[in-house]
Amino acid sequence: MNATLRRTATIAVLMLLSTFVLPVRPAAAAAGGEAVVTKILWRVRVGTRPDLMTTLTAAERDGFPNEGQTFYLPAYQYSGTRPLYRLFNPNWYGHMDHMESLTPGEGGYQTESPVGYAYSAPSGAFGVSQYRRTFNNCNADHGSRSGWEPVKTCYVDEPLAAYGWARFANASSSALTLTGGGVTVESNRIKGGAIVHWTYGGVQYINNRDYGRQLQSAVFFARDNKTANPTEAGDMWTDASRPIWARHGSPVAAASNDTATLTQSTRSVPIEFVPGNFGGGPDNPVVYKDMLLGKDITLNWGGLGSVARYSTVFTSPALSNATIEVPTAYLRAEFNRYFTYNAISGTLTEVFPANNCPDQYRYVHYTPPNRGGVIIANGDLTRAMGVYGANVSVGGSVTEFLLGNFIGGTCGGGTGEFDFAASKWSVLRTGNLGSGTKVFNTWVMSGSVGSLTSYMNQLAVWGNG
Repeated sequence: MNATLRRTATIAVLMLLSTFVLPVRPAAAAAGGEAVVTKILWRVRVGTRPDLMTTLTAAERDGFPNEGQTFYLPAYQYSGTRPLYRLFNPNWYGHMDHMESLTPGEGGYQTESPVGYAYSAPSGAFGVSQYRRTFNNCNADHGSRSGWEPVKTCYVDEPLAAYGWARFANASSSALTLTGGGVTVESNRIKGGAIVHWTYGGVQYINNRDYGRQLQSAVFFARDNKTANPTEAGDMWTDASRPIWARHGSPVAAASNDTATLTQSTRSVPIEFVPGNFGGGPDNPVVYKDMLLGKDITLNWGGLGSVARYSTVFTSPALSNATIEVPTAYLRAEFNRYFTYNAISGTLTEVFPANNCPDQYRYVHYTPPNRGGVIIANGDLTRAMGVYGANVSVGGSVTEFLLGNFIGGTCGGGTGEFDFAASKWSVLRTGNLGSGTKVFNTWVMSGSVGSLTSYMNQLAVWGNG
């Protein structure tokens, strides 16, 4: 199985998939549980009053000022869902007004069409929250908001017995930060809680060109004769050139810091990275409603300063012959020297991954015979980021490591956070995964190459992994 299909081919794929027609509802649950094709609900401003209206079509969305995404709702009537209708009154207190309702014709309004199909209970899927219709006590307008948005002036909530995946309007960041051992990690709830910034010694390491980058996890398995790819942060429709209102982030189900233990925990409801494989598209994310994917990251692990234990946490139905990145990181292209390290023999080896632009799966594969890791460094080896783990043969979480070079060629140059060029390391765990919650431990670290090998030596002595 190609365990890293994604990310760097995004721009080319976007150019090819310029049109999309929503198919009939796909078949019910297969491997990995139910993959729910959703509709994005956008809120637009109609008129000068204004009437805050939830859109039914892309034409409506593009015809009015767009306040961004409020919810993902199932696009079809899956089990446990019911229609959420958009209603219309042409003369409500002297103005036209739209509102959502579970009841056709509520209050004498005209019934237009469902905006989607909401879950009837919060137990219907992981990570859903209550749909909030709002009412403006100053001008009598109805609108809506998600729980991630602040309350607008004069509006009060009218919660409905309807549940979906809440979004963040037009915000680009909802940050959760934690500092320890000289490292600051910043996770972005809009991107499923994936780590978007890892900063050490005044240097920020992570590339964020699209939501397939970051420091995060993803899963690969066979579903309906295709490769399914639930991804912690989001899907392919997230290139930095795409408007914020058009990007598909994975819903965040939980995000918190424990400052006493220096542990940050996040969980997302992962979405399919290539939604077109399972009935979705550029306006239709595909949500794996029966999965949670995220991490518990503990900074200053063992008092080693820039070393953090990274526990990938995955809840799912049973999966056969699956591969999970535990985790992967895309680094800014300043980091362009690649090393493997055997922490038992103390052997550091520089390797030279072939240019992977366009993506042809040209990775360096490294399987530690016992305990070890991989490192990506800058030119003079003074700044580097690495990951350590133990082989599954000695009770660890690692099947193999990958190193990838996405600098030059069709990926271009530049070393910025949003440039297309990047370097990649990945930790893979391959095999059958049982149902329920699984935890995989690796250790992420920054510093000079020399300090990273010392940290890995100490972790091996302690038997970590």
